Amino acid sequence: MKKQKIYFFLCIAALFLSGISCNSTEDDVISYTVSESVRVSGFSLAANDSVLAHLDTIFFTIDLNKGQIYNADSLPVGTDVSALIANISFDNVAQAKIYMDKGDPAKNDTIDYIANPTDSIDFTSKVSLEVTAQNGTTVKWYSVKVNVHQIDPDSLYWNTMFGVRPLPCGSQATVDAQKAVYYKGKVQSFIVSNSTCTLYTAEDPYADDWTPQPLSLSFIPDLKSLQATDEALYMLSQTGELYRSENGVEWTSTGQTFYSLVGTWKSRLLGVVSENGVYKHDCYPRPAGFVPYPTAANFPITGSSPMVTFASEYDLDSPQSIMVGGRMADDNLTGATWGYDGEAWAQLQGSIKPCEGAILFPYFTFTTSEYWITTQYTSWIVIGGREAAGVADSVYVSVNNGNTWSKAPQSLAMPTYINPRAFASVMVVDADFTSRSAASLWKFMPIRRVPAMSVARTSDYQIPYIYIFGGENNSGDIYNEIWRGAIGRLRYPPIP
Repeated sequence: MKKQKIYFFLCIAALFLSGISCNSTEDDVISYTVSESVRVSGFSLAANDSVLAHLDTIFFTIDLNKGQIYNADSLPVGTDVSALIANISFDNVAQAKIYMDKGDPAKNDTIDYIANPTDSIDFTSKVSLEVTAQNGTTVKWYSVKVNVHQIDPDSLYWNTMFGVRPLPCGSQATVDAQKAVYYKGKVQSFIVSNSTCTLYTAEDPYADDWTPQPLSLSFIPDLKSLQATDEALYMLSQTGELYRSENGVEWTSTGQTFYSLVGTWKSRLLGVVSENGVYKHDCYPRPAGFVPYPTAANFPITGSSPMVTFASEYDLDSPQSIMVGGRMADDNLTGATWGYDGEAWAQLQGSIKPCEGAILFPYFTFTTSEYWITTQYTSWIVIGGREAAGVADSVYVSVNNGNTWSKAPQSLAMPTYINPRAFASVMVVDADFTSRSAASLWKFMPIRRVPAMSVARTSDYQIPYIYIFGGENNSGDIYNEIWRGAIGRLRYPPIP
């Protein structure tokens, strides 16, 4: 009887456990969906110091919508990308294959990346990545590009020796004097040829639409003295009388005379007057209570560079102007930098080799760290000038508003096909990236081409081009030339 009871209870327990098991199977089953993801979640290059230091730190953009993987900041010129290992991360994909199209079916290659992730990839070929999801049907293709600069992006490139343009008077004209300024959104180029002074005007010096206007002047102009303020143009006659114009065509005498004009500050014209053999600072118009005062013995009374005004981002209402070089009252050359803040003149610490007629302009320079982080600087560049030994092609750079100057690196040196010059006009004018015409007479040094993949770029990107007009050789003859240049990396728009 006892055995029967034990058997009975064992049967009941078995039936109970069986019921629990059945309920668990029907109600608590965990559903599993096969992944459809084809996302590439990470991409980098493996470290390889024999190719490039810190290669593994290069940042790559992964554009999932367009199926593009690329480094927006190109690697240095000459980097060997023919055998690199890539570290690629996925979201549990079933398969990833890398195809290298070398333009010859016999040389094309394929890598099963999941099975062989350390196989090297030849990025000199067209590289594609095919990703297949776990469901076996969802597939996505990516183009993979390792961009390498074709030129040094920090070099200053000029249009070629065969692409130089003449001044707006035409290549056949003999230029006796010239000066160009940027005034109220237009380039004003004044040229004396065959005893006639003509004003040529254009909104864009890159275009071929200069508007000529012969001038009927009541005075013999000293074109070197030409200055542009915010409100007017000023120029001296050969006898030192100051004339003013608001349009470059009609000139009226101010009734004031100067020994020389050295520059501008806002709407104020700055110059030097000579009173009984004493050189003094003067300006036009004179502020209330202003009295001309003697210049310092080492102040350049003639021949300084163009005066350039800048404003600190912290104090936009108090701009400062600087100029460099020139000839002092004792007839010696100076390489000193002088600044003016609206109240007084002061000599800054920075200096270049003594010269006159150097050209000074604001621009940008760049440095790249060992980890390929590029820093942009607002810089001042000085080119050329006439030194004691003759006209030079030297280039100086300052990143602290003229407080110190350094010889420019080779990347910023003037090319040998551009003759050294002094007293040239210079300006920086923005040009639309999309407005460059293949039919234009300008010819440029080669620049990096846009990658073959369709990477979106800013359509209204502005390129700051440097224009150098004319200039004198050692004999004082004027070059009938306009040169155009830009830092390499500024000549192609950024990838957003």
